[in-house]
Amino acid sequence: MTMLWAWERPEDLRFIDPATTGVAFLAQTLTLENDEVRFAPRRQPLEVPDGTYLIAVTRIESIRRTESRPVYSPRQLERLTSLIADTLNRPHVRGIQTDFDAVVTERPFYRKLVAELRSRLPANTPLTITALASWCIGDKWLNGMDVDEAVPMAFVMGADTERVRSYLKSGKDWTEPICRESYGVSVDEPPIEGRKAGRRIYYFKNTPWKRDDPIGNT
Repeated sequence: MTMLWAWERPEDLRFIDPATTGVAFLAQTLTLENDEVRFAPRRQPLEVPDGTYLIAVTRIESIRRTESRPVYSPRQLERLTSLIADTLNRPHVRGIQTDFDAVVTERPFYRKLVAELRSRLPANTPLTITALASWCIGDKWLNGMDVDEAVPMAFVMGADTERVRSYLKSGKDWTEPICRESYGVSVDEPPIEGRKAGRRIYYFKNTPWKRDDPIGNT
């Protein structure tokens, strides 16, 4: 199934075919600051056809200012787990995804969060994460992460852009097994060459989706 990421903006996706296309929508943004978790729910409307496969995405951010850096406490872990798990209760949501560009020092905390989520969610609930492309080609920190899928974000890669694009174009695959179920790409960037056939594609767009967007050509 093709997936469209629907971020924080009004989205009218009633034109999609729910038999072939699902939607991973931003449900909330959670920001770690000191010993707190700031909660910002989605405020923009989202319209989809009946029967659309929906994934509730939680964006996690952390304040970098020295005086406000998070402490990654058990209290924050519990608050994050509760808020993310609660997105499964939204109408027609079938899976959960977290989007956290965790730096090296945040990775142990993120692993704990994923483990807590897995234990909190009903059995067989799809739990996925987004993954920086660099995490999937040599960075082994995702080994053993208890998720159904880590979606490699092969767009907005900054300094890694040419390295990752050349790596995939050469025919190589992601070295991390949980990254081999899908690709995350942007319709605003040139197509990624060398993608393996048969994998789910998540599409991102910086502006609202339209019926004639080049899905499938990126």
